[in-house]
Parts: sequence; structure tokens; C-alpha cells
Amino acid sequence: MSNDSPLHEFLEAAKAQGASDETLRGALRGRGWPEQEVCRAFADYYEGHSGLKVPAYRRSGSAKDAFLYLLSFSTLATWIFGAGSVMFTLIDRWFKDPLSPANQSYYSNSYYEMADSLACVIVAFPIYVFVMRHIVRELEGHSEKLESPVRKWLTYLALLIAACVVVGDLISFLTYLLRGEITARFVAKSAVVLVLSGGVFWYYFGSLQRGAIPAKSDHE
Repeated sequence: MSNDSPLHEFLEAAKAQGASDETLRGALRGRGWPEQEVCRAFADYYEGHSGLKVPAYRRSGSAKDAFLYLLSFSTLATWIFGAGSVMFTLIDRWFKDPLSPANQSYYSNSYYEMADSLACVIVAFPIYVFVMRHIVRELEGHSEKLESPVRKWLTYLALLIAACVVVGDLISFLTYLLRGEITARFVAKSAVVLVLSGGVFWYYFGSLQRGAIPAKSDHE
């Protein structure tokens, strides 16, 4: 809106006479001015007198944010499951089950399947790091995105899944312990699950407590 428009001139004169914003808003609305035009006129008035631009509001829950967070959590799940599968295969190799026939074909098949898990880690982990760095830069530039409903909902969903895995792992461990069926292989696998899922829970729960997404300090 031009500073020499009739509306701007009216606001200048009325404010000089001590009219309040509420009175002027009611008068303009009574003459049919749209709410958006009235707000824009007040913004122009105060920008001209303060010398500062009215900050533009940035939405904190856009489709772009949803895409980035969904991509980050999906790649996180992919490389976490891949890493866990690799560790399980190595544990099966290191702690042989005396009740199972440990022939060469068995271990060959295990290493063959491990190739899929390694591929998941090799592909998903760099994508996860790249996406998280982008999210961190967005948060540094626009701190209002820390309160994004998309961020909070998806993060708490990831925390719920991680917590359920931790609880299930502890229940399984205690069940086998009470039955007296604990083996070195089972203990090692339970430890892997606990470390991976517990690490995810601690990582993101801490980020919510601090009011910022993690990953910058760990990947940069």
C-alpha cells in the first residue's frame, strides 16, 4: 500500500489526534474495509514510524517439514535395523549354537543375507545424516520451527516405538533369565537391541528436552 493513499493519510491524521488502534479498526471495518487491508495499513503505518519491517510469519508445520522429518525417521529406522541385523549375524558366527548344525553352507547363507543389511546401512545412514544437517540448519535460521507440531508428533512417535522395543527386549531377557535359558548368544543380541533402541530414545528425548533437534554435534 502506498504511503500517500487515502487510507494511509487517514491513519496518519487519526493517530495524530490520539485515536486508538481499536477505534480506527472499528471505524474502517464499519466503512466496509476488509480485515486484511486494515491490518496491512496498520503494518505500513508502524513500519514507517519505527523504521523496521514487520517480521514475516513462517509456518512451523509445513509439508516440507513433514517430508524432511518422515525421511529422517524412515532412514533412521532403515539403518538401525540394518546395523542390528549385521550384529546378529556376527553374533551367530562368534557364539555358535551347539544344538544347531554349524556347517559351511549355514554360515555362507548368513553372510549372504548380511549383504542386504550392509547395503541398508551404507545407503540409509548418509541420507539420514544429510537430512538431519539440513533440519538443523533450518532450526538455526528459524527457531519458531522448534515448536512445529509435525516435529513434535513424529519425534514422540519415534520415542514411543523405541520405548516399546526397549521394554520388549527387557521383558524377553527377564523371561529367559527366569527360565534358566540364558545363553551368551541371547545376552549379546539383547544387548544389541537395548543399545540401538535405547540410544535412539535417549538421543531424541534429549533433543526435545533441550528444545532442539540433535545430530549436529554427532555428525558434524
